[in-house]
Amino acid sequence: MPGSRLIIDDELTPVISAIGIAVTHPGEMTSAFAAYMLTSTQRRFERETGPDGQKWKPLARRTAMQKIRGKRRGTANMLRVTVRLYSSLVAHSDDRSAEVGTNVEYAGPHQFGGEITQYARSQRASFKRIRKRYRFVRPGTKGAEQRNITIGEHRIKIPARPYLGFNEQDRTELVAIGQEFLERRAAP
Repeated sequence: MPGSRLIIDDELTPVISAIGIAVTHPGEMTSAFAAYMLTSTQRRFERETGPDGQKWKPLARRTAMQKIRGKRRGTANMLRVTVRLYSSLVAHSDDRSAEVGTNVEYAGPHQFGGEITQYARSQRASFKRIRKRYRFVRPGTKGAEQRNITIGEHRIKIPARPYLGFNEQDRTELVAIGQEFLERRAAP
């Protein structure tokens, strides 16, 4: 499952390590960590920025011009047109860790970038002569003719649009959540 994970151990910042050692059952604290990390990740989707604060690379013109449910897709709501990836984000925590991730198969290529190979294929397509040029039209269009066409193998490059991870603001907030948890536990 691609995701962000926070494990309380000696390699983490001294403050978080001290919090983990000082509390015998930090499940409530790690649950708060997981909830914050999930909210932070969802905000990245809404702002279309990575953990480093950089805006995601814009959609290709061809992608933005595609029609979805009868309307042009546009450039808004990257990675949220069907909201499958966004709604699949889950948080999990136990006494020693907190993590946020997803099990959607295309989460990795969107997080890290990648290439998809479209293999060569043959299919039937409808064409119609419009202003001295043949153009693709919907099957069944009046005056259209069917032809067999071959589409060669090609690659589609998906740019990285990271949404999982931490920035300094997240680290500061996690430390504050831990300190608040300890203060509540220490209060009589």
